[in-house]
Amino acid sequence: MPESIDDYIDRGIHGAKEINPAERKKYLGTFRERIEIQMSKQEVFQKFCTKELEQEMKDHPKAKLLLNGSISYEILRAYIMLAEKHRIPFSIVAREDDDTPIGLVLTEDHEINREDTHLHEMPIITEGTTGKVSLLDKIKAIFQD
Repeated sequence: MPESIDDYIDRGIHGAKEINPAERKKYLGTFRERIEIQMSKQEVFQKFCTKELEQEMKDHPKAKLLLNGSISYEILRAYIMLAEKHRIPFSIVAREDDDTPIGLVLTEDHEINREDTHLHEMPIITEGTTGKVSLLDKIKAIFQD
């Protein structure tokens, strides 16, 4: 069906209509149902669960990494290098009004509806221990590689 002149003028003035713009704004341009993994800005700053993120990249080789452009490149560089290592395409999403708590999203191009999209640390289990992990072991695990 041809577009009416009013629709054409409205699109020219206000831009193209978006589906669920608040959700896309929050999740760095994608929809919640397409997200494999998300990390908050704070988690990105702390380099939280980088081993787990790397495993997710291995498990989902067709995913794309979206990075929040309000975070400094020095912080994002580690994630960019990780994406390049696993041949995961990435984009740095810069918005004028950055009011999202999301720092990083690993997303698919189709709906997956993953219930829990937050990363969780994998427990470090060493042979012959009680299963408790010392703070030093956690720190060592974060900085390995």
